[in-house]
This record gives sequence, C-alpha cells and structure tokens, in this order.
Amino acid sequence: MTAASQFPSHGLGRHDRDRMVGLAPQVAVWVTLVILSGALLPLMAASGGALDDRARGLLRLGVLPIYATTLILALRHADAVARSLLRSVPLLALVALQFATVLWSISPGTSLRRAVALAMTLILSHVLAVVFTPRQLLWLVASALGACMVASLAMMALSPSLAVVPGDSALRGVYLNKNVFGWSAGIATVAGVMLACDRGGDRRRQGAVIAGLGAVCLGLSQSSTSLVATVAALVVAGFFVALGRARGLGRALMLVSFIVAAGMMLAFLGLLLVPLLDALGKDATLTGRVPMWQLIDARIAERLWLGHGYQAFWTPGSNPAWTIWLQIGWHSPHAHNGYRDILLGSGVAGLVLAAWTMQRTLRHAARLSLLRPTQGWLWPNAFLAQVLVLNLTESTLVAQNDLQWMLTATVVALCANHDRRV
Repeated sequence: MTAASQFPSHGLGRHDRDRMVGLAPQVAVWVTLVILSGALLPLMAASGGALDDRARGLLRLGVLPIYATTLILALRHADAVARSLLRSVPLLALVALQFATVLWSISPGTSLRRAVALAMTLILSHVLAVVFTPRQLLWLVASALGACMVASLAMMALSPSLAVVPGDSALRGVYLNKNVFGWSAGIATVAGVMLACDRGGDRRRQGAVIAGLGAVCLGLSQSSTSLVATVAALVVAGFFVALGRARGLGRALMLVSFIVAAGMMLAFLGLLLVPLLDALGKDATLTGRVPMWQLIDARIAERLWLGHGYQAFWTPGSNPAWTIWLQIGWHSPHAHNGYRDILLGSGVAGLVLAAWTMQRTLRHAARLSLLRPTQGWLWPNAFLAQVLVLNLTESTLVAQNDLQWMLTATVVALCANHDRRV
C-alpha cells in the first residue's frame, strides 16, 4: 500500500492529493492554531479581567505542547525544513538580528528568552510550509478560527456576562480582549471567503459558513481596525482575481493603477486620518494611541539604528517604558503599532530586514497567484495585506508565540519554496 492510499482523498482539492497528511499532525496543528490565536486559555487564566504574573507563567507553560509538536514534526521533516529555512534568507536574518540585540538590550535576559521563543515560532512556520499545501493550510486556519467563532457565539448565549466586555457592549467571546477577538474574526472571515471562492477546492460550502460566522463576530467585536483590515484584504483579493483575468497591456495598467491608489490611500491615512476623525466628532487620538506614539517616537530616536533590544522595552524594569506609562496614565503592553515595536526592539536595521522580507514575499505571492490561480495562492496575498493593515494599531509583527506572525512566516516560507519552481 502506498503512502497516498492510506488516507482518503475525499474533501481534498485535486492539487492537494499529491501530499497526503496524517490525521494526527492535522489535529496537532489545528489545536496549535487555536491556542496561538489566544482563545479561551488567557480568559480562564485572567484574574479580575487582567493577567497577573502567575497567569502569564501558566500561559507560558501552555505553549510547551506546541514546542513539543514543533520539534517532533521538525525532526520528521528535518531535511525539508532545513532547505526551507535556507530559501528564506531575509526572514532568517530578521530572526538572527533579534538574537544579536541581546548584546545591547536594556534587558538581555528578556530579549534572549523571547528570541528563543521566536526561533521556535520560526521553526513551526517552516514545518507548516513543508508539510501542507496553501489550500490545506487555509482549511486548517479557517476551521480552527471558525470553531472559535462558534464557541464565542455559544458563550454569548450561555454566559453573556463573561462573553461581553465589562462596561461595554462589544463582544469578546472566548478571548480576553475584544481586539484580539476582532482580528481573529477578521482572519476567519477572509479565510472563509477564500475557501468559498476557491475554484480548485472542495470546501466552498464550509467556507461560506465560516465567512458568515466570522463576519457576524467581526461586527459584534466592534473592532474598527479589524474591520478596515478585513475590507482591505478582500479588496486585494478582488484585485488579484481581476488581474488574473486581464492580459497584456491591460494587466500592466491595472497593476500600476492599483499601486498608485494604494500609495494615495496610505498617504491619506498617514496625513489626513486624524483631522478627519476630529471633524466627524470621533476619537482623533485612536483611544489614546496617538499621544502615546508621539512619546514612543522620541524613545525610538534615542536608539534609532539598533533599538533597545528585542521586546525589552515594555518590561517592568524599563525606565523609558515607565516614563511613557506615567505620562499616558495607562499600562500599555506594547506600542499598539507593529512597525514602531520593531523600531523599539531592533531599530532601523530590524525594520529594513522586515521590509525586505515582506516585499520579497509579496512579489512571490503575487506571481504564484497569477501563474497558479487554481492552487490556493489567493489567500496568502489577502492575508499579508490584512496583517500589514492590522499592525497599524496592533503589534504582532516579529512576535513570538503569536498566530499572526507565525502564519506570516509560514506564508513567507511557502512563497519562497514554491516560487523557485515557477
């Protein structure tokens, strides 16, 4: 009996049947995705709606099964994972830089511990890239987050006092924070839409259901950034669908027009968003983020080129962080902006490596989507757009034990592995 014949092909797209994966790895990865999304465990560990040191310690123990799964799968596919790592040189250099920041970090122990966790996240992403096809990974992400959406709606019905944010009408479901719930719902929505529109897949109905659940939860979360990021991802997906149907000069004109429009939109968000919000009577400070960013920018300038050390800035022993916390009047766990947190951690050097990684992956993903439109490459383009927009007010870029960054690194590895064959 061949390896492929041990597993039924029902439910797999025709391009997935050349890479059968056993049930045990799929279940292990599915559970890993749920845990990394931040579902349930932080809510259970929190005391009085916040995580204390004891709760954070318990959550750190919670990732040990993920590390065990990562190492088992990495050893099983050691040669393929090693080749995959070598094909993603910018990403590898970005992670190596985080280890190097230990030498000048304001908290060397913190930077080293978190850099090791980041390396484990990197290994897991490459394991997923060599074990699963883009379509198989899309199904795992959609089904895992879809299950979290079902659980959140069930909790709203059974225990509304726990599922709703205290003192607010926003839903947080099985998550500790409504914004984390919002971006999980947004990723579920986009993943569900991609499944529903997948011409080469066999899970279009399931995708439509997941997209509907995600959209409902996204609205109930009242997370503005997640909504904007979800819309941006769907616009990018629609653009690539249209681009794939165009030919010759029409394709070139569409591409140039989209780049110009995207640049104008970014300029608008950067220059006119705050005045527009103020004119409309909205919170022009983005819930206190804008004043905090002004203070953070001054701290970035103090160590512009190499930063304060990987994830060392927002720690109890950081005097610059305490200065900011006292001035803004609340204890922010990060910069609420992924790009600023990269600058705080590893400076301009880190931001340059991150930009190199992302532009290279965006180029690969776009080419794969155009040349292999029936093999599930539309979702990586949409997901990258979603993450880049989310990090305007969230902080998940180059983050250890984080679903968004782990999936981003997986997309980087997938695109690097497959683009070389095109």
